[in-house]
Amino acid sequence: MGSRPTAIGVDIGGSFTKMGLVAQDGEVLFRAIQPTPQESPAETHMRAILAKLTELVKWAEVNGFSPQGIGVSVCGYLDASGDEPDYINLHALDHYPVSALLREAFGFPVVMDNDMNCGVLGEYVFGAGKGVPRLMVMTVGTGIGMSVILDREVFRRSAGTTGNPGHIIVQPDGPICPAGCRGCLESIASSGPISRRAEDLARSQRSTALAGMLAAKGQLTPEDLYHAAEAGDLAAQETWLEVGAWLGRGLASWVEIFTPEVVIVGGGVAKAGHWLIEPIEAEMRRTGEPYFTRRVREVKQSRLGQELAMLGAASLYLYPQYAPRWQAGAVA
Repeated sequence: MGSRPTAIGVDIGGSFTKMGLVAQDGEVLFRAIQPTPQESPAETHMRAILAKLTELVKWAEVNGFSPQGIGVSVCGYLDASGDEPDYINLHALDHYPVSALLREAFGFPVVMDNDMNCGVLGEYVFGAGKGVPRLMVMTVGTGIGMSVILDREVFRRSAGTTGNPGHIIVQPDGPICPAGCRGCLESIASSGPISRRAEDLARSQRSTALAGMLAAKGQLTPEDLYHAAEAGDLAAQETWLEVGAWLGRGLASWVEIFTPEVVIVGGGVAKAGHWLIEPIEAEMRRTGEPYFTRRVREVKQSRLGQELAMLGAASLYLYPQYAPRWQAGAVA
Protein backbone atom coordinates (compact mmCIF):
# COMPACT_ATOMS: atom_id res chain seq x y z
CA MET A 1 0.00 0.00 0.00
CA GLY A 2 2.67 2.50 1.01
CA SER A 3 4.54 2.15 -2.28
CA ARG A 4 1.96 4.23 -4.15
CA PRO A 5 3.21 7.70 -5.15
CA THR A 6 1.52 10.36 -3.00
CA ALA A 7 1.64 14.09 -2.38
CA ILE A 8 0.03 16.47 0.08
CA GLY A 9 -2.41 19.07 -1.17
CA VAL A 10 -3.33 22.17 0.86
CA ASP A 11 -6.03 24.60 -0.27
CA ILE A 12 -6.06 27.75 1.89
CA GLY A 13 -9.52 29.15 1.23
CA GLY A 14 -11.43 32.11 2.59
CA SER A 15 -13.79 29.93 4.66
CA PHE A 16 -11.92 26.64 5.11
CA THR A 17 -8.47 25.19 4.57
CA LYS A 18 -8.71 21.72 3.01
CA MET A 19 -5.82 19.27 3.23
CA GLY A 20 -5.34 15.78 1.84
CA LEU A 21 -2.87 13.00 1.20
CA VAL A 22 -3.48 12.25 -2.48
CA ALA A 23 -2.46 9.22 -4.54
CA GLN A 24 -1.46 9.48 -8.19
CA ASP A 25 -4.88 8.29 -9.36
CA GLY A 26 -6.58 11.08 -7.37
CA GLU A 27 -7.74 8.96 -4.42
CA VAL A 28 -7.68 11.00 -1.21
CA LEU A 29 -6.15 8.65 1.35
CA PHE A 30 -6.41 11.04 4.30
CA ARG A 31 -8.26 14.34 4.48
CA ALA A 32 -8.53 17.14 7.02
CA ILE A 33 -10.35 20.45 7.10
CA GLN A 34 -9.77 23.54 9.20
CA PRO A 35 -12.03 26.63 9.47
CA THR A 36 -10.34 29.82 8.30
CA PRO A 37 -11.10 32.64 10.79
CA GLN A 38 -11.00 35.84 8.75
CA GLU A 39 -9.88 38.24 11.47
CA SER A 40 -7.05 36.18 12.98
CA PRO A 41 -3.33 36.98 12.55
CA ALA A 42 -1.13 34.90 10.26
CA GLU A 43 0.44 32.96 13.13
CA THR A 44 -2.98 31.72 14.28
CA HIS A 45 -3.86 30.51 10.78
CA MET A 46 -0.57 28.72 10.32
CA ARG A 47 -0.62 27.06 13.77
CA ALA A 48 -4.00 25.54 12.96
CA ILE A 49 -2.84 24.37 9.52
CA LEU A 50 0.39 22.91 10.95
CA ALA A 51 -1.58 20.97 13.59
CA LYS A 52 -3.82 19.32 10.97
CA LEU A 53 -0.89 18.63 8.65
CA THR A 54 0.99 17.01 11.54
CA GLU A 55 -1.92 14.55 11.92
CA LEU A 56 -1.83 13.88 8.18
CA VAL A 57 1.94 13.33 8.06
CA LYS A 58 1.85 10.99 11.08
CA TRP A 59 -0.90 8.94 9.42
CA ALA A 60 1.18 8.74 6.24
CA GLU A 61 4.22 7.54 8.17
CA VAL A 62 2.27 4.88 10.08
CA ASN A 63 0.79 3.59 6.82
CA GLY A 64 4.09 3.54 4.94
CA PHE A 65 3.57 6.53 2.63
CA SER A 66 6.35 8.98 1.74
CA PRO A 67 4.77 12.09 0.17
CA GLN A 68 6.76 13.63 -2.67
CA GLY A 69 6.03 17.16 -1.51
CA ILE A 70 3.40 19.67 -0.41
CA GLY A 71 1.43 21.65 -2.98
CA VAL A 72 -0.30 24.76 -1.65
CA SER A 73 -3.21 26.57 -3.29
CA VAL A 74 -3.99 30.20 -2.40
CA CYS A 75 -6.65 32.52 -3.76
CA GLY A 76 -4.78 35.39 -5.36
CA TYR A 77 -1.28 36.40 -6.38
CA LEU A 78 2.17 35.29 -5.22
CA ASP A 79 5.41 37.25 -4.95
CA ALA A 80 8.10 36.88 -7.62
CA SER A 81 9.77 33.99 -5.76
CA GLY A 82 6.53 32.01 -5.54
CA ASP A 83 7.21 31.35 -1.84
CA GLU A 84 4.91 33.96 -0.29
CA PRO A 85 1.38 35.19 -1.00
CA ASP A 86 1.47 38.75 -2.30
CA TYR A 87 -2.22 39.66 -2.51
CA ILE A 88 -4.73 36.95 -1.59
CA ASN A 89 -8.26 36.84 -0.18
CA LEU A 90 -6.85 36.09 3.28
CA HIS A 91 -4.80 39.25 3.71
CA ALA A 92 -3.30 38.15 7.05
CA LEU A 93 -1.05 35.84 5.00
CA ASP A 94 0.08 38.50 2.50
CA HIS A 95 3.93 38.47 2.50
CA TYR A 96 4.02 35.69 5.10
CA PRO A 97 6.67 32.96 4.53
CA VAL A 98 4.15 30.14 4.11
CA SER A 99 6.35 27.86 1.99
CA ALA A 100 9.42 28.29 4.19
CA LEU A 101 7.40 27.52 7.32
CA LEU A 102 6.00 24.30 5.84
CA ARG A 103 9.42 23.19 4.57
CA GLU A 104 10.95 23.79 8.01
CA ALA A 105 8.13 22.02 9.84
CA PHE A 106 7.99 18.84 7.75
CA GLY A 107 11.15 18.65 5.64
CA PHE A 108 9.21 18.22 2.39
CA PRO A 109 9.70 20.39 -0.70
CA VAL A 110 6.86 22.90 -1.09
CA VAL A 111 5.41 24.61 -4.15
CA MET A 112 2.63 27.21 -4.13
CA ASP A 113 0.22 28.21 -6.89
CA ASN A 114 -2.94 30.21 -7.51
CA ASP A 115 -6.17 28.39 -6.57
CA MET A 116 -7.66 28.63 -10.05
CA ASN A 117 -4.52 27.15 -11.60
CA CYS A 118 -4.86 24.32 -9.09
CA GLY A 119 -8.56 24.03 -9.87
CA VAL A 120 -8.10 23.59 -13.60
CA LEU A 121 -5.27 21.13 -12.95
CA GLY A 122 -7.48 19.11 -10.62
CA GLU A 123 -10.08 18.71 -13.35
CA TYR A 124 -7.47 18.07 -16.05
CA VAL A 125 -5.63 15.26 -14.28
CA PHE A 126 -8.38 13.78 -12.09
CA GLY A 127 -11.80 15.11 -13.03
CA ALA A 128 -14.40 15.69 -15.72
CA GLY A 129 -11.87 17.45 -17.98
CA LYS A 130 -9.25 14.72 -17.91
CA GLY A 131 -6.91 15.13 -20.87
CA VAL A 132 -8.97 17.84 -22.64
CA PRO A 133 -6.35 19.93 -24.54
CA ARG A 134 -8.25 23.23 -24.18
CA LEU A 135 -10.12 23.21 -20.88
CA MET A 136 -11.74 26.03 -18.90
CA VAL A 137 -12.78 25.78 -15.26
CA MET A 138 -15.10 28.38 -13.78
CA THR A 139 -15.69 28.38 -10.03
CA VAL A 140 -18.64 30.06 -8.33
CA GLY A 141 -18.48 30.45 -4.58
CA THR A 142 -17.52 33.29 -2.24
CA GLY A 143 -15.79 34.66 -5.33
CA ILE A 144 -15.82 33.81 -9.01
CA GLY A 145 -12.71 32.47 -10.67
CA MET A 146 -11.58 31.06 -14.00
CA SER A 147 -8.49 29.36 -15.35
CA VAL A 148 -7.63 27.43 -18.48
CA ILE A 149 -5.52 24.66 -19.89
CA LEU A 150 -4.41 25.72 -23.38
CA ASP A 151 -2.79 23.08 -25.57
CA ARG A 152 -2.19 20.89 -22.49
CA GLU A 153 -0.50 23.61 -20.42
CA VAL A 154 -1.84 25.81 -17.63
CA PHE A 155 -2.14 29.40 -18.85
CA ARG A 156 0.02 31.50 -16.49
CA ARG A 157 0.56 34.94 -17.98
CA SER A 158 -0.65 37.55 -15.46
CA ALA A 159 1.47 37.18 -12.32
CA GLY A 160 1.37 33.44 -12.99
CA THR A 161 -2.42 33.38 -13.44
CA THR A 162 -5.21 34.33 -15.84
CA GLY A 163 -5.58 37.55 -13.85
CA ASN A 164 -8.84 38.17 -12.00
CA PRO A 165 -11.57 37.37 -14.55
CA GLY A 166 -14.35 37.13 -11.96
CA HIS A 167 -14.27 40.94 -11.92
CA ILE A 168 -15.24 41.30 -15.57
CA ILE A 169 -17.72 44.21 -15.70
CA VAL A 170 -21.17 43.06 -16.77
CA GLN A 171 -23.40 45.80 -15.27
CA PRO A 172 -21.60 49.18 -15.11
CA ASP A 173 -24.23 50.75 -12.84
CA GLY A 174 -24.39 47.67 -10.61
CA PRO A 175 -23.26 47.08 -7.03
CA ILE A 176 -19.70 47.54 -5.81
CA CYS A 177 -17.92 44.34 -4.80
CA PRO A 178 -15.63 44.06 -1.73
CA ALA A 179 -12.57 44.47 -3.99
CA GLY A 180 -13.88 47.82 -5.30
CA CYS A 181 -15.24 46.90 -8.76
CA ARG A 182 -18.62 48.26 -9.79
CA GLY A 183 -20.98 45.86 -11.52
CA CYS A 184 -18.54 42.98 -11.89
CA LEU A 185 -19.72 39.40 -12.27
CA GLU A 186 -18.65 38.61 -8.70
CA SER A 187 -20.79 41.44 -7.31
CA ILE A 188 -23.91 39.96 -8.93
CA ALA A 189 -23.59 36.19 -9.15
CA SER A 190 -21.30 34.92 -6.36
CA SER A 191 -22.65 33.21 -3.24
CA GLY A 192 -23.16 36.41 -1.20
CA PRO A 193 -25.40 38.16 -3.77
CA ILE A 194 -27.27 34.89 -4.40
CA SER A 195 -27.95 34.54 -0.67
CA ARG A 196 -29.18 38.14 -0.44
CA ARG A 197 -31.48 37.56 -3.41
CA ALA A 198 -32.91 34.49 -1.70
CA GLU A 199 -33.52 36.46 1.50
CA ASP A 200 -35.24 39.24 -0.46
CA LEU A 201 -37.56 36.64 -2.00
CA ALA A 202 -38.32 35.29 1.46
CA ARG A 203 -39.06 38.70 2.99
CA SER A 204 -41.26 39.71 0.07
CA GLN A 205 -43.19 36.44 0.48
CA ARG A 206 -42.68 35.72 -3.23
CA SER A 207 -41.31 32.40 -2.04
CA THR A 208 -43.15 30.79 0.85
CA ALA A 209 -40.59 27.97 0.93
CA LEU A 210 -37.71 30.42 1.44
CA ALA A 211 -39.78 32.46 3.90
CA GLY A 212 -40.14 29.37 6.07
CA MET A 213 -36.41 28.60 5.83
CA LEU A 214 -35.51 32.19 6.75
CA ALA A 215 -37.82 32.16 9.75
CA ALA A 216 -36.24 28.93 10.98
CA LYS A 217 -32.57 29.77 10.27
CA GLY A 218 -32.30 33.56 10.33
CA GLN A 219 -30.29 33.63 7.09
CA LEU A 220 -30.21 31.82 3.76
CA THR A 221 -27.56 30.30 1.49
CA PRO A 222 -27.44 29.25 -2.17
CA GLU A 223 -28.03 25.70 -0.94
CA ASP A 224 -31.39 26.83 0.48
CA LEU A 225 -32.27 28.38 -2.87
CA TYR A 226 -31.39 25.05 -4.51
CA HIS A 227 -33.63 23.07 -2.16
CA ALA A 228 -36.50 25.48 -2.78
CA ALA A 229 -36.08 25.10 -6.54
CA GLU A 230 -36.00 21.32 -6.20
CA ALA A 231 -39.23 21.49 -4.19
CA GLY A 232 -40.95 23.26 -7.10
CA ASP A 233 -40.77 26.86 -5.88
CA LEU A 234 -41.14 28.97 -9.04
CA ALA A 235 -39.51 32.10 -7.60
CA ALA A 236 -36.42 30.10 -6.64
CA GLN A 237 -36.29 28.50 -10.08
CA GLU A 238 -36.54 31.92 -11.75
CA THR A 239 -33.70 33.19 -9.56
CA TRP A 240 -31.42 30.39 -10.72
CA LEU A 241 -32.27 31.32 -14.31
CA GLU A 242 -31.21 34.91 -13.58
CA VAL A 243 -27.97 33.87 -11.84
CA GLY A 244 -27.13 31.46 -14.65
CA ALA A 245 -27.78 34.15 -17.25
CA TRP A 246 -25.30 36.54 -15.61
CA LEU A 247 -22.67 33.83 -15.41
CA GLY A 248 -23.36 32.80 -19.00
CA ARG A 249 -22.69 36.36 -20.19
CA GLY A 250 -19.36 36.41 -18.42
CA LEU A 251 -18.53 33.01 -19.85
CA ALA A 252 -19.41 34.17 -23.37
CA SER A 253 -16.69 36.83 -23.10
CA TRP A 254 -14.09 34.43 -21.71
CA VAL A 255 -14.83 31.90 -24.45
CA GLU A 256 -14.06 34.53 -27.10
CA ILE A 257 -10.59 34.97 -25.60
CA PHE A 258 -9.57 31.38 -24.76
CA THR A 259 -11.68 29.16 -27.11
CA PRO A 260 -12.03 26.15 -24.78
CA GLU A 261 -13.44 22.81 -25.92
CA VAL A 262 -15.02 22.01 -22.54
CA VAL A 263 -16.11 24.28 -19.68
CA ILE A 264 -16.45 22.86 -16.16
CA VAL A 265 -18.31 24.75 -13.44
CA GLY A 266 -17.17 24.12 -9.87
CA GLY A 267 -17.24 25.78 -6.46
CA GLY A 268 -19.86 25.64 -3.74
CA VAL A 269 -22.65 27.22 -5.80
CA ALA A 270 -22.21 24.57 -8.52
CA LYS A 271 -23.99 22.15 -6.18
CA ALA A 272 -27.14 23.61 -7.70
CA GLY A 273 -26.49 21.31 -10.64
CA HIS A 274 -28.77 21.68 -13.64
CA TRP A 275 -30.53 24.71 -12.13
CA LEU A 276 -27.25 26.58 -12.67
CA ILE A 277 -25.42 24.75 -15.46
CA GLU A 278 -28.23 24.75 -18.03
CA PRO A 279 -28.92 28.52 -17.93
CA ILE A 280 -25.18 29.26 -17.99
CA GLU A 281 -24.74 27.29 -21.19
CA ALA A 282 -27.94 28.61 -22.76
CA GLU A 283 -26.96 32.25 -22.16
CA MET A 284 -23.39 31.68 -23.33
CA ARG A 285 -24.71 30.31 -26.62
CA ARG A 286 -27.38 33.03 -26.93
CA THR A 287 -25.06 35.99 -26.36
CA GLY A 288 -21.64 34.77 -27.52
CA GLU A 289 -20.23 34.89 -31.03
CA PRO A 290 -21.23 31.56 -32.66
CA TYR A 291 -17.80 31.08 -34.25
CA PHE A 292 -16.37 30.69 -30.74
CA THR A 293 -19.29 29.21 -28.79
CA ARG A 294 -19.66 26.37 -31.32
CA ARG A 295 -16.17 25.24 -30.32
CA VAL A 296 -17.41 24.57 -26.78
CA ARG A 297 -18.58 20.96 -26.88
CA GLU A 298 -20.20 21.06 -23.45
CA VAL A 299 -20.59 22.94 -20.20
CA LYS A 300 -20.78 20.59 -17.23
CA GLN A 301 -20.59 20.38 -13.47
CA SER A 302 -17.40 19.50 -11.63
CA ARG A 303 -17.21 16.01 -10.12
CA LEU A 304 -14.52 16.98 -7.62
CA GLY A 305 -16.60 19.30 -5.43
CA GLN A 306 -14.87 21.49 -2.90
CA GLU A 307 -11.66 19.42 -3.00
CA LEU A 308 -10.96 20.65 -6.51
CA ALA A 309 -8.07 23.02 -5.67
CA MET A 310 -6.66 20.72 -2.99
CA LEU A 311 -6.39 17.89 -5.53
CA GLY A 312 -4.82 20.24 -8.06
CA ALA A 313 -2.29 21.40 -5.47
CA ALA A 314 -1.23 17.80 -4.84
CA SER A 315 -0.93 17.24 -8.59
CA LEU A 316 1.90 19.81 -8.69
CA TYR A 317 4.09 16.99 -7.31
CA LEU A 318 2.26 13.96 -8.69
CA TYR A 319 2.44 15.47 -12.21
CA PRO A 320 5.34 17.95 -11.96
CA GLN A 321 5.26 18.73 -15.69
CA TYR A 322 2.29 21.00 -14.90
CA ALA A 323 3.93 22.86 -12.00
CA PRO A 324 4.59 26.59 -12.44
CA ARG A 325 7.77 27.15 -14.44
CA TRP A 326 8.45 30.45 -12.70
CA GLN A 327 9.11 28.51 -9.51
CA ALA A 328 12.22 26.97 -11.05
CA GLY A 329 13.69 24.21 -8.92
CA ALA A 330 10.75 24.01 -6.51
CA VAL A 331 9.54 20.74 -8.02
CA ALA A 332 12.12 18.05 -8.61
